[in-house]
Amino acid sequence: MTNIRPTIDYTNKDYASLRRAMLDLARLRLPEWTDQTPSDMGMLLIDLFAYMGDVVLYYQDRIANESFLHTAVERRSALNLLRLIGYELRPPVAATADLMLTFKAPPSPPAAIITIPAGAQFSTKGGGPPVIFEYLGADLVVDLNSDQVVRRPDGKRVYSRLPVRHSQRVPVEIIGSSTGEPHLSFPLSARPLILESLLVEVNEGAGWVRWDRRESLLYDTAADGRISLSSPEARDYYVQYDENDVASVCFGDSVYGRRPPVGANNVRATYRVGGGVAGNVAAALITQARTALPLLDAVTNPLPAAGGADHESLDHAVQFGPLAFRSGQRAVTLDDYVALAHQAGGVAKVRARSRGWNQVELFIAPEGNTFRPVPEDLKRRLVAFFEDRRMAGTFVQIRDPAGVPIDLAMDVIVAPQYRADAVRQSCEASTRDLLAYQNVDFGQPLYLSDLYARLEAVPGVHAVTVTRFRRQDATSRNVEEELRRHNLPMLADLPEFLRRSIQLDVSAEGRIDVGAYEIPVMGQLDVRAMEAPR
Repeated sequence: MTNIRPTIDYTNKDYASLRRAMLDLARLRLPEWTDQTPSDMGMLLIDLFAYMGDVVLYYQDRIANESFLHTAVERRSALNLLRLIGYELRPPVAATADLMLTFKAPPSPPAAIITIPAGAQFSTKGGGPPVIFEYLGADLVVDLNSDQVVRRPDGKRVYSRLPVRHSQRVPVEIIGSSTGEPHLSFPLSARPLILESLLVEVNEGAGWVRWDRRESLLYDTAADGRISLSSPEARDYYVQYDENDVASVCFGDSVYGRRPPVGANNVRATYRVGGGVAGNVAAALITQARTALPLLDAVTNPLPAAGGADHESLDHAVQFGPLAFRSGQRAVTLDDYVALAHQAGGVAKVRARSRGWNQVELFIAPEGNTFRPVPEDLKRRLVAFFEDRRMAGTFVQIRDPAGVPIDLAMDVIVAPQYRADAVRQSCEASTRDLLAYQNVDFGQPLYLSDLYARLEAVPGVHAVTVTRFRRQDATSRNVEEELRRHNLPMLADLPEFLRRSIQLDVSAEGRIDVGAYEIPVMGQLDVRAMEAPR
């Protein structure tokens, strides 16, 4: 009699499949073993091996999944995989805002000179923990009797557009002691780090010496585009972020970069922290000056803060990491500019346009909860970011996108068992969500069918008619003139159902087109709710 070998299914990796496979093999190899009750020692061993195999194979599958970018689910895995192609996941980005400062009328000409110091702090007030913003420019001298300010009828002076960033200075921090070993790494205690604010010093025995930050100790690209190598004696370091946004200061190995000399508590850092969507505060919330300024009467932010973003998501990294690798951190095509702008941080949506061989315009919609122009600080950071990435002779300009207000109106018939006011509010919320900042993009057309689908899905809506669906800047129709031109009766002479259908301010195509460099925003919204006839 020919022995029939059992078929091995390599996709059966769970406990039950492994247990069943071992029992099939036992029946083939040990036909005399017939006692397969739970109390049998052989069954105990099979259960234990099936359990062990289930655990081992689970971890094997996880390791295999985490070894590929498109199947990795842990941030640490994606971070390490992208580092192989020179792409670092973006840490949190700090929001920026433009403040309006109102000063009292100066009592004398000498008192009219106000100095806003570097690091001056402002914050939100009330509604939870304060969100702190800092002025990070050089000391700013404002003459209240000059054209730097606007004089109000009551004599007060208004200084507009003071750029501030969501940040807070961390006192000098001892981050570690050097042992003289290669590749030393010291984590910073506070997060998220604002990278450009970091200052690292090492006590080399004769006092504190400032070391220089580089993108990499292997090579570094200067602002003029030149490549430089880190010599064994160069006082260089670089910064790496882990999956929890903790920044670490990393030193060299005496081949690329110098090792800090041995010492106790001889490595220190000064830096600022800030970032995340918490900094995207609404307009008129930054109202407290934490730094005393002479004659200051009030402070506010006329527009919402923008540009704040949490750390780069895995989905975004999977999409833009390979694009940045293909571009080699160089902006040549318009797609390169788009991919790198996303990598710069603080950018929610971007489109690129070229009006000539050496002119590139980037239309930037900053991170935030609402549509707003690009803050001046973010514009400067983006221009500096592309300085060593653009082609020589190419001029990069940062443009504000155009917001297109969309006017909407609708009549909602409410089911008898629902309250009309509650259904109206739900319809308003659903409509606003359709045009929410995070749900729209450049050049994204709007369809009437999508609006109907949202409204009809609201609980309590028995029927709905959209009476207005158009751009706010669209030319209004003259219904009477159109009827006259087509030799039709006037509006008052038509039956009611025809009058209502003609007066609908909705395009025949049921579509609103938006320009390539425009973003739709909510305009006027009118929702009328009526109870259904019983």
